[in-house]
Amino acid sequence: MKNRTPIPQLNKVRAILQQEIFSKCPFCSGTDVGHLEIHHIDENPNNHKIENLLLLCPTCHSKITKGDISMIEVLKVKQNKVNSNSIIQFVSTTIDSENCGWKPFENIPNAFEVVNLKSLFPIFNFSLINNSDKTILLTNIVIRNKNLPIGLNGLYPPLPHILRPIIIYKIKLPSDGKTVNNLLIDEIEILHGRAFKFQVELYSDTMDDFNPLNKYALNLKFGFNNDFYIDIPTILLNSKSNYDELEHIGFN
Repeated sequence: MKNRTPIPQLNKVRAILQQEIFSKCPFCSGTDVGHLEIHHIDENPNNHKIENLLLLCPTCHSKITKGDISMIEVLKVKQNKVNSNSIIQFVSTTIDSENCGWKPFENIPNAFEVVNLKSLFPIFNFSLINNSDKTILLTNIVIRNKNLPIGLNGLYPPLPHILRPIIIYKIKLPSDGKTVNNLLIDEIEILHGRAFKFQVELYSDTMDDFNPLNKYALNLKFGFNNDFYIDIPTILLNSKSNYDELEHIGFN
């Protein structure tokens, strides 16, 4: 067994890897960032090149060691993350407070609270940039919802015009723990090198699902060309904290 050497500038490398996966395990979407581990893809503990490193959760790391996740799968995930993040650049998630009853929590990124009970369906603004040299299509929106326990509490590029939403999509809130892939009927065509913004209105069969007592952590992925996806940082509704990232005490 080779002697393991320390990773130079570990904190910087970890920050780069965490940004690459948008702070979610690329295999299971776990968001306990404090426990994510660095995996050497070629299994050489001294090859610390960024392209040989992948940040993932301890459970999936163990699965790779046991062979439950193959190296081919690991290489594919790494390549997809590098390629998709370079092609499509995520800029920001904001809330359309003028047209819905929600506002952001102060100094808490991607966390929003309901303030007007007459307009409970949140409307999000998503801003991204197509950095590729080709026109692409936004074709899918994947959303996963997790109910949080009760009691828990970007910069734009220089453009000659104001970036306004192209379209608004109405997406139904999935049930707890369920992931839904929404195939878009009205696809967005994004020219190469352009920034773009669109809206998602999250609705449910009953407005009561969005009252202040109900707290959610939403994980979204945007699919392009029916080919690749990019992850969006977790969105919190009526909560300042993601339960997965809090310390668990008293549980087996």
